[in-house]
Amino acid sequence: MKLAGYIPNGGAVVNLQDFRDLTAEELKQHALYKPVVAEARNRLTLFRVLDDNHREWADYLQSLLHPEPIDEEVVALKLDRLLLNYLTCAHHLRAHFESSFQQRFRTDGSEQKKYKMLLDSLCQTSWPFAFFLDFRNYLQHQGLGLGFFKRKLTPTSVSLELTLNAAELLNTTKDWPRSKLVPAKGIIELTGLLREFHALMMQKYSGIVISTLFAELTPASEFYKKLSTEVRTKDPALALAFGDNGKTVLTPNDLFAELGLAGVVRK
Repeated sequence: MKLAGYIPNGGAVVNLQDFRDLTAEELKQHALYKPVVAEARNRLTLFRVLDDNHREWADYLQSLLHPEPIDEEVVALKLDRLLLNYLTCAHHLRAHFESSFQQRFRTDGSEQKKYKMLLDSLCQTSWPFAFFLDFRNYLQHQGLGLGFFKRKLTPTSVSLELTLNAAELLNTTKDWPRSKLVPAKGIIELTGLLREFHALMMQKYSGIVISTLFAELTPASEFYKKLSTEVRTKDPALALAFGDNGKTVLTPNDLFAELGLAGVVRK
């Protein structure tokens, strides 16, 4: 099997060039990392789905920044739907990986403790993360997520106000175990808080998943990135591949970017 490069062209392989034989150690590493990468591509796709849900929410908010009249009741209903879709997806993603973790390490107490400590630490240091874990439970048991919505027009601007009232949330339920919500939080601005939560999910929570369930993904990424760099020093237009008796074996070039997790904070 040879180190090779090709010109990507809409999924097709163009101008495959072989450069050298892979070493025995490189072949060994490729055999080790190939199933790791395949599982990651399959299961970490959930983060791409989450990102798509957030983009749909953000794009709809952006579409409202125009001066033409709107039906605020219709808009509020769609915002509630998009918010519920996003937070349901976030909960499903977290439940999926927590279940996987429990199955894989059900007899390993030290690993069980590691995941819990990382999750608790994220909740303690990132109030938006803790709040939305609690808020999703509020949505499931108490009501819809959009507290107050108003679009404000001036002669020179259009702005949106999406807020929650801490006192009203607490009047509905006292069950906020992670965020420790108190009335002093006052008016909670929803848009920026959700944006921050999403960044935490895509960067820090994904890092927890990778460090606990996909520990070999980081060395796999570094292995393929090194070979990709070698190929690109020969021609910056080329992407990494392996040549195998005339067949092309596609490999990652920038694994975390290809998984949609370029900003992941790895533990």
